[in-house]
Amino acid sequence: MAFKMNGSPAKMGTIQGTAGHSSALKMKMEKDSAAKMKKEAAMKMKMESAAKMKKESAMKAAKPDYPDIDGDGNTTESMKQAASDKKSGVKMTFENLTKKSEDNIKKSTKSDPYAKALKKDPKLASYIKERGKHKPGSDAYEAQQAKINAAYGKTRSSKLKAAQIKNQAKKDAATTKPDVKAIDKGQKITAKADVKKAELTENVTRKLAKNEMKSAKRMKGKDSKEFLQAKKEFLQAKEDDRQGKEGGKRQGLFRKLSSNINKRRQARLDKKLKEKSES
Repeated sequence: MAFKMNGSPAKMGTIQGTAGHSSALKMKMEKDSAAKMKKEAAMKMKMESAAKMKKESAMKAAKPDYPDIDGDGNTTESMKQAASDKKSGVKMTFENLTKKSEDNIKKSTKSDPYAKALKKDPKLASYIKERGKHKPGSDAYEAQQAKINAAYGKTRSSKLKAAQIKNQAKKDAATTKPDVKAIDKGQKITAKADVKKAELTENVTRKLAKNEMKSAKRMKGKDSKEFLQAKKEFLQAKEDDRQGKEGGKRQGLFRKLSSNINKRRQARLDKKLKEKSES
């Protein structure tokens, strides 16, 4: 026997099965969508606010640091000064401003010795310029210095003059002092050039003597007196080159041994030449 239940399951809050599951998912999605939209709106407002603040900050930073100007063309500084003068009972007029400027100039002139001297003698600058062209103690320098002192209303200090002359003498000595390093360098370069030139002379002399020896051998024969004399001259030129006779480089290793051998050869040639002369 079946029983029948009155009322809809949806109305009674007892939704079951597929229909109930779909309805719950739909409600959850709507809730999530609303929360997402709310979050996005809040982020947008926050970003717009930050951008506005950044723009205002940039405009403030880019604004020139000039005093503000009102509609009448008065700066805030001038307005503050006017308010101060008004409070003290001074009327700001063109005449007052001009008078204040003149007072400032007079005050500056009193505190500036050069301005005072220039007022007395307008050519003061030309005197100073001309003085710089001469050395302290010279007639030209002292003549210009006298004019400068007259403009200042002072006399030339003997101590200062002596000190200036002494300093100038030190400068002159420093400029005329020979550059030892430069001289040494120049001497070394010259010495190297001289050695190279002397070495070239020794080499050429030895080569010419050798050519003469070969020519005598070819023309007169190996046993001729001419060949023996030319060979001796070649050996002497070779020895001169070895010893650096003209100022060229001297032979380094085995120089003494080579020299002894050369001397013995020359001695043998002298003996042969003597025999040739006697026969």
